[in-house]
Amino acid sequence: MRPKRKAFTLVELLVVIAIIGILVALLLPAIQAAREAARRATCTNQLKQIALAWHLHHDVHKFFPSAGWGYNYMADPDRGVGEKQPGSWAYSCLPFIEEQALHQIGAGIAGSTSAAKKAALADLASRPVATFYCPTRRPPRATACIYAGPQAYNADHSDVQARNDYAANLGPYFQGDPRNTQWRDGPSSFARADQGIGFLKDSGIWMTKINGVIFQAFEYNLKSVTDGTGKTYMVGEKYLTPDAYDLAPGSSISNIGDDQSCLSGDDLDTCRSADHTAPPRQDQPGFPDPNIFGSAHASVFQMAMCDTSVQSISYDIDPVVHERLGNRRDGEVVSGF
Repeated sequence: MRPKRKAFTLVELLVVIAIIGILVALLLPAIQAAREAARRATCTNQLKQIALAWHLHHDVHKFFPSAGWGYNYMADPDRGVGEKQPGSWAYSCLPFIEEQALHQIGAGIAGSTSAAKKAALADLASRPVATFYCPTRRPPRATACIYAGPQAYNADHSDVQARNDYAANLGPYFQGDPRNTQWRDGPSSFARADQGIGFLKDSGIWMTKINGVIFQAFEYNLKSVTDGTGKTYMVGEKYLTPDAYDLAPGSSISNIGDDQSCLSGDDLDTCRSADHTAPPRQDQPGFPDPNIFGSAHASVFQMAMCDTSVQSISYDIDPVVHERLGNRRDGEVVSGF
């Protein structure tokens, strides 16, 4: 006669459950780390695509994308490239990242401020591009416009707007000048813009102080990167406080580095500074700073250099080295960053 099979006792069952709980607790950080590694790899790949788009733009037009005219202007497919294009570098990259159809929204509609054109460009402003969103930070979706009225002379109000998590390199701050002087709203009208009046470069002294690779209504090329393309920032991850990832309309949180469509002109949404007084940071609640580079990744942020390589750079980078990497022509030797 076979002996009866004994069932688990309550103590044995509790021990098994405890062991399973410990194993899950041990495995969970590894799973989370693996997922973040995959997200960061996707982010790296996207920066590589953006860097290649800059170079393809250079191959076709003989210069890098311009920063656009200012945040009072939306991109316009009928207004060419470079200093003629009111939209951001992100807009100018669209044909080179398989987004030609998006780039052409509003094309062929007569009148820069006609009703039909303004409606089409408002639609353009609301179209998110997955390549411009870091998956560690947020999904590729348009978020609410926090302002009540139209934000551009040539586009209607859009309830939602496309954002981005990457910014081009403006270079160091101007010595003796306050922050935020390297970007502006642009000319006060299309008439002035078409005459080349009202841009930052009109001042004369500006062009002697701009040491990054992008500027308002201006065309840089590879020859201007005299410090070496592998040792000069081109485009990288921008800092953003988590409080501002997804704001409701009328929010009081400071968000001027992420409050416009990524396809509109010259602004801190798409251009940031690399200065020894403004080191990069990991995204941090309660710390808004629209001027700097940074990311949602732990330990590092990522930068595409002017040779299209993508570098993972520690938040602890020497601030002076960070500034030198942001300066295309200071003649300083940089190694081991």
